[in-house]
Amino acid sequence: MQVELVNEPSLEFTDMAIGECYDKGCYVNGAERDKRINNIALTKKHSSVLEFTDFVFEITASTKVLLEMTRHRMASYACKSSRYTLNKGEVVFESTGDDEVDGFLDYWKVVIESQIAKGKSNEIVSLMLPQAYQYRWLVKFNARSLKNFLALRSKRSAHFHIREVAVLMYAKVPDELKYLFDEDVL
Repeated sequence: MQVELVNEPSLEFTDMAIGECYDKGCYVNGAERDKRINNIALTKKHSSVLEFTDFVFEITASTKVLLEMTRHRMASYACKSSRYTLNKGEVVFESTGDDEVDGFLDYWKVVIESQIAKGKSNEIVSLMLPQAYQYRWLVKFNARSLKNFLALRSKRSAHFHIREVAVLMYAKVPDELKYLFDEDVL
């Protein structure tokens, strides 16, 4: 599993949105800006202004994570296509942590790779991929949606793969922006 933050999120437009709502303009001082954002967006729960700050992550994880993540509709996704790329690299499965199941996945990998070697189309072979198959994708969350995602997916009740990804995503948030999500991550 891998997670990288591929953009440089800025609170400039969130501050601009607050300034617009309250007809107060923008703060150029980071400490004053952060204090106002904390007060308005977090304390007073006027969280819609957080939609003006975007986070773009590149994630490599299991299909299980991708399926769970797409349930968060307020995000944008661009995913590597198994239909076009399956035969261009090694078939990789995420570990389940269960030796017996991982053994079956090792066997299934051999079966899938043999079908690719026989020249079967990606379109057909991709239907054989289990949820442990590792994909790579980009996902863009605005800060409000990322708060919701982290609050739900960092909980112990979340599937362990998506929980690990959520924790890694939070770790990639720049330190000066972590206060936006601190109450959401376990």
